[in-house]
Amino acid sequence: VNLLDDHLVDVLLDAAAMGVNIVEREGISVMHPSRFILVGTMNPEEGDLRPQLLDRFGLCVDVVGLRSVDERVAVMERDIAQQADPVSQRGSSQEGEDRLRAIIVKAQELLPLVEVPAEMRWLIALACIDSGALGHRADLVVSRAAQTLCALREAEAVVELGTSAEGEAVSPTQSLSVTLEDITVAAELALRHRRRERPAEGGGNPSAAAEQRRDRMEELAEQAREAATSAEGEPEDSDPSSLADDQDGGESVADQGGTEAAGQEGTRLGVAQLFEGELFPVRSIKLPRDRKSRAASGKRSSSESRDKRGRYVRAVLTERTTDVAFDATLRAAAPHQPRRRAEAPAGGPALRLERQDLRQKVRRRRTGTLIVFVVDASASMDAEQRMQATKGAVLSLLRDAYVRRDKVALVVFSGRIARVALSPTSSVDLAEARLQRLTVGGTTPLTHGLVAGLKLVRTERLRDSNVYPLIVLISDGRGNISLFGEEPLVEAQRIAEQIGHEHIRTLVIDSSRDTAGAQLPGAGVLAPQAMFGGFGFNACLDLAERSGGEYLGLYDLSQGAIVAGVEKTLRGR
Repeated sequence: VNLLDDHLVDVLLDAAAMGVNIVEREGISVMHPSRFILVGTMNPEEGDLRPQLLDRFGLCVDVVGLRSVDERVAVMERDIAQQADPVSQRGSSQEGEDRLRAIIVKAQELLPLVEVPAEMRWLIALACIDSGALGHRADLVVSRAAQTLCALREAEAVVELGTSAEGEAVSPTQSLSVTLEDITVAAELALRHRRRERPAEGGGNPSAAAEQRRDRMEELAEQAREAATSAEGEPEDSDPSSLADDQDGGESVADQGGTEAAGQEGTRLGVAQLFEGELFPVRSIKLPRDRKSRAASGKRSSSESRDKRGRYVRAVLTERTTDVAFDATLRAAAPHQPRRRAEAPAGGPALRLERQDLRQKVRRRRTGTLIVFVVDASASMDAEQRMQATKGAVLSLLRDAYVRRDKVALVVFSGRIARVALSPTSSVDLAEARLQRLTVGGTTPLTHGLVAGLKLVRTERLRDSNVYPLIVLISDGRGNISLFGEEPLVEAQRIAEQIGHEHIRTLVIDSSRDTAGAQLPGAGVLAPQAMFGGFGFNACLDLAERSGGEYLGLYDLSQGAIVAGVEKTLRGR
């Protein structure tokens, strides 16, 4: 599902939630009942869904390959038997399927009898708050899933023994209650994709993390039991979030500004903690109108669409019409109607169209951009808190990319190499996590970084010819490592020119300056000045001009001290 266009996922989820499918085309709207459950698969390595869409999926499970040799051998043997005699294999599984069907049917009968006690409702609310899940959909999903699990458990006992799980005969009016185990299992399914993981949770071991969450659920159950007891007389004065705030570690929920406080088990890092640098409002990246027709979707750049999606802006006459512009077609045919009626036999259609009347719609839509961050992590970036400000600038651009549904990639260069720290992804959270681990040190292989960014864009263009790339170089421009045996800056200038020749948009952010600098001298004296710290030449501005891109000073963006900018942003001013 993560490879589908966002609007298509929206339509599917809306139809599943409302029970009605609405089809709208050319001013005509058709509605029909639609009852189905959407089951989708995705590989997070190929890109994530936006959190707003991910939250609309009720339950989530991780599918992993079998690690046991015996189990893998059993899979192969079962497949061999299925290929040899499909009929008998279907018969051998029929008994299990019949039993499962009977359990499901019985569970459907018992589901209306399942109740969620007040104590369990408090537990659900506390568990969702503790996980960091946003909104209220998680609470509702956990409650309904727990009711379903309770009904299934009782139905299995009835089908097998004719009694409830406690050994009592089940009557049609007997009420059933959700248990702590039901809530624990339901929360694991419903909160898996909504949970904001603590960095230290489980130490990277999934089994240990699951055990920690189970222990945590038992602690919350005790709190819920006490809260439900004390709230029986005055429920209006009770607030589950206050209990979550009063636990031993003083953990608090995300406030309206999006910050989170430290918890008992592992610190939840807010923006100021996650990035040492300043999160400040950056200038929106203004890209020129794209002249190429594309099929990709997004919100950054306006581009002509090759498919039938997008805003209808004009009509053209083409040899092959695949998307008829009815209004333009009628206007083209109108002047010829008197002549065509006179030439046609009586009793023909009121409107007579010919092939030359057909007009093709031209649509425009907002297209996504691949933003490749090429970040200088050399030792010179450690001066004057440049890396701190750089992280703040990149974080601001990442947030802008998230809003505009862009893909992002991260290339880091230092020492004598440049590496792709993050392949193109739509997961801004993943990009933030990779940027968090960024450290500085070593020399400045500027050419290596530009080449790595260029190769990354070329590779993505081979995969998707519709990609609209943007390279964001953040550096002080003091390249001192050669890649091709020439002066480092001269090599970087040549790569910058190549980037411009390949029509790749660039944005160069100078981490050492706050102004555009002076006039540029000739290329023959540029490299020595840049290599040995001469400040009469602005290397970053030169690279921006050679690539046909934009130039910005890092501290022009911040408009103030780093700490003051962080505090100002967190206060929402």
